[in-house]
Order: sequence, then structure tokens, then C-alpha cells
Amino acid sequence: MLDLRSHVSRIVSSANQLVVTPGDFRAPRAADAMAASWRRCMEGYRFDPGAKFRIEAVSDAELKQQRQANDELIHFARPEMDAIFGAVSLSGFSISLGNVDGYIISERANYNPEFYSDVERPGTAWAERSAGTNAIGTCLVERLPVGVYTNDHFFYDFSALSCASAPLFSPDDELIGAINISIRNPELQRETLKVVLGLTSGLADRIGERMFRQAFRRNYILKFATGPVDHGLIAVDDDFQLVGLNHAARAMLSDRVQLARVRSLWAVFERDHRLIDLARLGGAELTLHLQKGGDAITVSLSGPTEVLSAGSRPAASAEPAARPRPTPAPAPVRPSTSLLTLDDCAGSDPRMATNVRFVRRVLGGSLPILLLGETGVGKDAFARAVHEESPRRAAPFVAFNCASVPDTLIDSELFGYGSGAFTGARREGSPGRLVEADGGTLFLDEIGDMPVSQQTRLLHVLESGEVTPLGSGKPRRIDVQVIAATNQNLEAQIARGLFRQDLYYRLAGAVIDIPALRERTDRRELIEAVFASLADGRRLSLAPDALAMLMNHDWPGNVRELRHVLNRAVHVCEGAELTARDIAIRTGARAPSMPAAVAPGPVAAAPGTAVPGTVAPGEEVEAAGSARHAIAAAERDAILATLARCGGNVKAAAVALQLSRATLYRKLQRYQIVH
Repeated sequence: MLDLRSHVSRIVSSANQLVVTPGDFRAPRAADAMAASWRRCMEGYRFDPGAKFRIEAVSDAELKQQRQANDELIHFARPEMDAIFGAVSLSGFSISLGNVDGYIISERANYNPEFYSDVERPGTAWAERSAGTNAIGTCLVERLPVGVYTNDHFFYDFSALSCASAPLFSPDDELIGAINISIRNPELQRETLKVVLGLTSGLADRIGERMFRQAFRRNYILKFATGPVDHGLIAVDDDFQLVGLNHAARAMLSDRVQLARVRSLWAVFERDHRLIDLARLGGAELTLHLQKGGDAITVSLSGPTEVLSAGSRPAASAEPAARPRPTPAPAPVRPSTSLLTLDDCAGSDPRMATNVRFVRRVLGGSLPILLLGETGVGKDAFARAVHEESPRRAAPFVAFNCASVPDTLIDSELFGYGSGAFTGARREGSPGRLVEADGGTLFLDEIGDMPVSQQTRLLHVLESGEVTPLGSGKPRRIDVQVIAATNQNLEAQIARGLFRQDLYYRLAGAVIDIPALRERTDRRELIEAVFASLADGRRLSLAPDALAMLMNHDWPGNVRELRHVLNRAVHVCEGAELTARDIAIRTGARAPSMPAAVAPGPVAAAPGTAVPGTVAPGEEVEAAGSARHAIAAAERDAILATLARCGGNVKAAAVALQLSRATLYRKLQRYQIVH
């Protein structure tokens, strides 16, 4: 590390050698970011690199206001900060979140007195105009990722610190802050800081993606997987009209098109009708080509994440969620998730109405609730609706998917762990999901996939009301409403020794059996509600033959499958009326549990012709066999592709395919797939 005199000489010399446009001190190249910042500090802010410096900080009341004004940013950034902090074990390592004015509003640090300094505490001012050259402040000026190594800081007093920051942009591409990783360790090498800068940039990309997907949750989102930029995101509506581009996508496409004037995706990319089917293939990828012989970009497509029930009103538009502002807002606003109410979940189905009446009688206590039902019926939406109507609605709703977490991590993730519990553990430990849900609701999804060893621990917690983190001898008293859900037959699992009978009795305080879509008497209303949400903004009607086809399908994937089918149909429909010819599903006989009173009337057809979506007499067996074969082949291909994408990890593939592990194993055996 340089001494004070050498530090000052280096900064003054480098800053004066930089050639810039008069009055513009921004770096002409990314490599000149440090010299440009030093010149701004000397000529723009009139700082002296050799002067003693005292960091500024706002009061606790002002910090509270800043946090409220940036509540949404903190909400999306904090989980990513926690994940990185738990994975990195460098000494003197901390992660901080700065707002657009350079104030630290959230931080994760190990507070080791040997390395930690309170100059990085929440409320401190790191704008370049306040603290000279530093990662947060310089990143906000240059709007680029910036790494500042020891003596690269303008003020000598910060020379013991190395830091890397990346800018954060709102879904509509406004600068809203910076994410920063600081390391106060004299053994850190400059090359290591480059790795940290890459880590910070990836962290910013993930935070930005979370915000973008929330803002455009009613739309399709294309994510660039390869090409000039691998974190670009584009939101399109049902007609493939552009409704949103993140910062990376705008930067890549700005030289090619005038974004303010271009509305259609096909003005940017060459038209490819395969994209229409991409959403229902479970994360499959497709290569698109930019117009006029441009680059090839591999993209994945995800569909809308909101599902409307009967009685819900479709959203009128897909406006981005409100972005954080640099000035205090009157009150914090959580990102909207348009949660369904219990009445929404019930619709007009008598069984669901009975379920809702029953669950309302048990609200307010701590009686565990067990939700049963096939995949895709909406167990998670029902659980959230229960929480939102309960006296615990102001407390956390914590969801934990027992099938998506590796067996070896369930213990620490669910029950938590103490300081130094195992190699790689966070220095201060982790509370675990049970403690995080204290006072609120813990939703245990896919409970049938929980390993028996962890079932024993969960049973003890439910019986005692206490949780003891791994490596800690101190039990903690908790008060949680437990809602568990499964699509498995738990009684069969008990008989096979895969599920504890005593845990089943403990969880089954109130059992709610959510009917399959084919069993609901309000199926027509549900179909029309989902169709209305997808056709929003278009004058598109549902033809009688299409409604008949949808009513007669048995919907093994339930509401999730219904939405995917209608998504595709709305995309391929070329007229003002969606007909059976636009729908691609296997047809079959009407589900026996479907009362004729709610089914549409018969559709007339010309003599000697078949109604679209049906088969002519004498062709039933052949057509049904062909359809089953095609569906099986498509399912097998999807499983193989997903396994390949997940590196052969069955658990990860099950999550990607939205199946339980048990179901995926059965399909692997059925299709003779070796894994």
C-alpha cells in the first residue's frame, strides 16, 4: 500500500493526464473510470486527496425515511444479499445496498472488529460528491460496475478498503441505486477484486431480474441465454408487442432500433412462430435472429405468473411496479402480488365454498391445516389466501418447498443453525424458516417429499412449540400457523414407511381437499376468467366449439395446464374469435363428474364432417392412440431436456418441471430413462 505522499502524487498525476471534453469529467472509456473520478474530485468537488476525511451520516429518523422510500428495492435485494453473504467466507467481507443518492440503506457484515469499520454502516453517505472516489459513488456516476482497490480511493483514509459496486436499474431503466461488496483485508490481491466485481455484477443482474419479473408479471418475458448479452430481459404482451426492456436489453438494442417508435418484437427479431409454443415447454430455449442479418440470440420464454380465478377481474394493463425514489415517500409500499382471496379461490363451486367456510372457522388459532390436491389446483394460492384473511396477515408468510431443497440442506434451511455449526456456515448463524415465520404462517409445500429424518425434527417442533437450531443448545419458543400441502397420498406413503403417521395426525388438524379442475362445477367460469385475463386488451371472444373443447378436456394439469393451453391459443388465434382450431390439447370424453347443466350446448357440424377438436366415427381408437403417443413422446423429450439442463439432478429437474420427485421418478421408470 502506498504512503500518503505517493498516494497524492499518483492521483494528481493520473487525473491531470486524462483527456476529457471540457466541462465533462465522465470517463471516455471504462478503463479510465478511476482517473476520471479523481479529476472530478479535484476540479468538480474541490477535494484534497491528502486531507483527513470524516464520513457523513444521516440521523436514524432520516435513515428510516430513506428505507421507506426504497422499501421495494430493499425487498428484492435483501434475499440476494443474504444468499451471497451465506456463500462467501472471506474475512472482512460485507455487502451493502446504496440508494440512488449514495446512502447505505441495508447491509450484511460479519462485524469482526479486526476488519469491520463503522464508516460502512447504514446511513453513511458514499456519493462521490461526499466521499470522493469509491465504488458506490463512482458506480452511480459512471452507471457501470466499478472496482476500487485500496489506494484507488481518492482519500488516503480509505486505503485499507477494497470494494466493488454495480448499478441497479428499475424495470423502466432508471438508475435506483447500487449493490456493493467491500473487503477490508490487507491480504486481498487486485486480481481477487476482479472476481469480486464479477460477483457483484451478477448480484445486480439477479436483483434487477427479480424486480423486472415482478413489474411485468402479467406478461411473457424473454430472457437472453446466450449472445452479446446474457442477462437481457424483454417483456411482451399476448400480441408480441414490446411492453418492457431491462437495462441490458436496451443497451444492446438501442443502436439497432428506436425503442420509442418500435412496438412489435418482430421489428427487432426475425419472426419465428416456434416462440408461440415455447412457454408451455417448461423452460425450453430457442434461437432468434436479430433483423437484417444480426446476431443470433438464444432465449427462454416464461409466461405470466398471475392466475385469475372466477370472480377476479383481469388487470387492465401491465404497468411496471413503482420504482424507489431518492426522496422520502409518505409510507412504504410492498410490491403488489395481486393475491387471490378465499372467495376468489372458492368461485361458485359448492365443494370449494364448503372448504372456505370450514377454514374460516379455524382461523385465529394455531390449528395446523393440510391442503390436499393434484398438481396445479392452486394449493399455494389457497394457503396465501388463508394467511391474508387470518389475524396473522401483518406477520410474515414464509413458504418452504420440501422438494426443492437438497436433503442435506433441509435441516439448516428449515430449522436454522448457530454460529460455527459447520464448515462454511455464516459466522452469525441463520435463524431458519421456522423462526422467520414466528408470529405468522409457515407454508410447507410438497410435505410428502420431506425426508423421514427431518419429519422427526418437524414433529418435535410442532409438539413442543420450540425450535433448536443446529449447533445451538438454546431452544427458541415460536408461534406459527403451519399450512402443509401435498399432491401425494400420505396414507399410502405411511404404509410404505415414507411418511410418519404421528406427523400426519399432527399436520391434519384441518384437512382441505381442493378439487381438480375437471371436478369443479364452476369450471366454465374459471375457463372464462382465465381467458379474459389472457385476452385483456384484445377484442377476442371464445367460440362455442372452443368452449366445448375446453369443457370436455379432463385437465390433468388443472388450472396451470388451462392457462398454458389458453396462452398458446390466444397467441395463434388470427381472428376476433378463438375457435377449437386454435386449441392444441388431447380431446376425450366429458369428465363424468362434470354436471351437464354447466356444459355448453352441442355444436352443429355439416354432414360428413367432424367438429374441430373431435374425431369422426370409426377413427376414435386410432386418433386416441396417436394423441397419447404424441403426448408421451413430447413429455419424454421435455424430461430428457430438463435433466440435461439440470446436469442430471433429479431434484432440480423436478422443480423445473413442477413435479414432485416421486412423480418424476415414476415417469423416469415409465419412459425407461436412465439417470
